[in-house]
Amino acid sequence: MGGWLLFTLYFACIALLVFSRLENSQIRHVRGLLSDFVSPVLQVATQPAIYAQRSREQLVDYLDLFDELDRLKEENRKFRHWRAQAKRLELRLVRLRSLLNAVEEPALDYKTGYVIADARGPFARSVLINLGRSHGLKNGYAVINGDGFVGRIVHSGEYASRAILLSDLNSRVPVLVGPSAVRAVLVGDNSEQQHLEFLPNSAAVYAGDEVTTSGHGGMLPRGLQIGVVVADGPKGHRVRPHAALAELEYVSVLIFDSPLVVARDRPVAAPKQIVAAPGVKQDDGALQKRHAKIRTPSKTQ
Repeated sequence: MGGWLLFTLYFACIALLVFSRLENSQIRHVRGLLSDFVSPVLQVATQPAIYAQRSREQLVDYLDLFDELDRLKEENRKFRHWRAQAKRLELRLVRLRSLLNAVEEPALDYKTGYVIADARGPFARSVLINLGRSHGLKNGYAVINGDGFVGRIVHSGEYASRAILLSDLNSRVPVLVGPSAVRAVLVGDNSEQQHLEFLPNSAAVYAGDEVTTSGHGGMLPRGLQIGVVVADGPKGHRVRPHAALAELEYVSVLIFDSPLVVARDRPVAAPKQIVAAPGVKQDDGALQKRHAKIRTPSKTQ
């Protein structure tokens, strides 16, 4: 009996496979009727399995909630501890400032724009920003993004400005390295990581130390984060910037009007015009020669 039942099932399967390959309107009609008849049955039959799967997932999530609750309680306890520490340090800082009669640093204003072009070559790493003098920008202003310091303005037009990046060959940024605030100069060389130069011989600099702007010279604000130190073997130390300098999109320009920035941002004087006295006719050739003498400074012997 079992053999005949197995043979019948095999025969039915083969017949169904053969009929499924036949392109006949009646067979397609019968196939559609069978599908319409079987679909509700299959939906009802799969509901218990679906409910069982959902119940199992909810049970697992419910059990994980206890572990998540314990983790959040532990984090909350640590945060309360550090918040108390921060409040104590803030009060101590206020007292020390009052004892020293220290002047509070003014908050920096900023303008945000986006990069409209970038220049990459063997000797240049710069970007063009859609902000200019009409937005209050000046040469020397620091350019940052959400990850930290990326460069500074070197030429500001009326509606656009050019900024050289940290990786530019002409970039020189005074920095502080590590918790001991070792002074150095960050030098760009058109690579993804920059050199640390002019480090003291006894400087304790290690891989992973944070690098920030020092503000030395008055061109840049102090404390702008730049990156971390990475070992470069016998060549010294390099800095890996936090910001992806090759993928800049939106940047902010800090309005930092230090005396040095203001002194270096003097507008270029327009050339003087030579006006003839009333009633005096001047030869055009002589006038052009005089203009040429004004434009070309004389060489000292």
